[in-house]
This record gives sequence, C-alpha cells and structure tokens, in this order.
Amino acid sequence: MTQFKKLFPIAAKAFLLTALISTASTSVSWAEEETGPAFAPPVTKTAAPEIGPGMRNNSNFIVVLDPGHGKTGGHYSGCHFEYNGVTYYEDEITMKIASYTKQYLEQFPNYTVYLTKDSAETTVPLDQRASFAASVQADLFVSQHVDSALGNGTVKNAYGVSSMAPRTGRFNNDLALQSQEAANTILKQLNTLGLHNRGLILRDSENGTLFPDGSQADYYAIPRYSQMYGIRGFIIEHGFINHTSDLTLFLSTEEQYKALGEADAKGIMEYLQKAGKSTFTQTAEVTQTAQNTNNQTEGTVTPPPASESKGPGVN
Repeated sequence: MTQFKKLFPIAAKAFLLTALISTASTSVSWAEEETGPAFAPPVTKTAAPEIGPGMRNNSNFIVVLDPGHGKTGGHYSGCHFEYNGVTYYEDEITMKIASYTKQYLEQFPNYTVYLTKDSAETTVPLDQRASFAASVQADLFVSQHVDSALGNGTVKNAYGVSSMAPRTGRFNNDLALQSQEAANTILKQLNTLGLHNRGLILRDSENGTLFPDGSQADYYAIPRYSQMYGIRGFIIEHGFINHTSDLTLFLSTEEQYKALGEADAKGIMEYLQKAGKSTFTQTAEVTQTAQNTNNQTEGTVTPPPASESKGPGVN
C-alpha cells in the first residue's frame, strides 16, 4: 500500500485555437476509470494514515491534493500526447501542478497540506484517496487532472478548464453546494491565466449506484466518495493536453505548471477564507452502509459495480 505523506516543497490571455494539430503526432489514452466500491469504505480502513495528537482539533485549514493517475502495471494510466517530438503525460503534469499548489499553500502557517501520493510513478485506488482525505478531516479535497478529447483539437469546445463536482438537490445537498462553490472559485482563478472556463460537469451514475437515502449517486468516484464521507471534494481538469493551444500555452513548461498550481492554491485560499472550516461529518447511516459494502468487496460475495470512466470530458 502506498504510504501517504507530505511531499517536499518544491499569461496574457490566450486566443484559444480550435484546430492547430496537423503537425503533431498523437497517442492518447483516456483518463482513469472510476472504479471501486459503490459506497465509500470507512475511514478506519488500514489504508488511512494515523492521525497525530490534536489533528482533529487543528485550527488550520486542512487541504488534501490528489495528483491524478500514476503508473499501473508499469505504464502511466493518464492521457498522453506527443507534440513536436515531445511526449507529455498527464500523470507527470498533475504531480507537478499538485506540488506547486502545496508549495504555495505552505507559505502560510494556517494551512496544513497533504498529497495522496508523492510520485507520478505510483497510483492509489480512488476510494483510498477519499478515505485518506476523510481520515485527516480535510476542509477541501481537490483531485487535479488534465483533460483530453477525441479529434486532437478539432472537437468543438474541447479546450479549457472544468470541474467534475457533485450534483445538488439530493444526498448531502448543502455539502454539494459548497463543493460546487469551491470548484467554481478555483476555475475562476484558472480563467485569469487565459484558460477558457467550461464550468461544472455534473453527471449521474449510469450503473444504478445509489446514495444511502436512495437518491442517484454521482458518476465520478471522487465527488461521489466525497459526498459519502461528508467532505468537500471534486476534480479539476487543467485544460486539454491534446489541444495545441492549451498544451503550448499552459501545459508544456515548468513555469506553466507553477502558474496552474498557484492558481489552484489561490482559489483554495479564496474559498476557505470565505467559507471557513468544514463542519460536515459522516453520519452513522453512511458509516454502516460503507462498512457493509467494504466487507463485501474485500471478500468474494459481491463484486464492485462496473467501471465508470471519466471519459474525454467533451460536452
């Protein structure tokens, strides 16, 4: 099991092109599949780290950053794209963005920041990422990704930043509202760099997964588990790796990764300074449901639901 630990600290507005891809050769692998148990396993799962004395009463803002993807079976699982002889990997880019976000936040003594992993060479199961965030009672859980789309820059509207967030109007509605507000705050910060803001992507489960109250669950694992755990959580997509405008202007140099990471950090700070620490807790009903599901998936009684892929993210 991957050990979760702290990682060491480490623009003008663009005219976004819709097709400048003829000189590029491509190799795209769609984003990670949203697999795992239908309901979040309890935070007492052994994957969760021990919480030090006083952590539960910590007045600091607790932020958990989740660099998307990582190596599975010796290969990067995220999307990748070759342009002008250079191959860009989502797994490496998200690790750099998360590191810069962490570094920026840790300049301020009232922020405690964790990463779900410390290397692009490793990956962590989706449910365990959320379990970790819940175990440290995160005030905000941000899964950082890079998007991709069929057509390599020729698909209409397949450029810019977006967020996969929980849908409102059902289970833990107030929490979903807060997650959406936090996600929108980060997207607005990214928009100031010149990235087109595509807004929130809300999607329901397509395999019958339900929340404990019987309402339909979210399709994407990170917002779904976040709702189950009672933590503000969502995915941020930092532009399209296979759209040449997004790639060359925002996703291809160290300076650009630093700008993206710091924009995320500024959005996180802006939201938390306004909203304050989270007060949501996991209910007894959710805990019991999660425990039952976890018991099943660790044995041979019932397999987890079918995979739900993040997909290319094109509306």
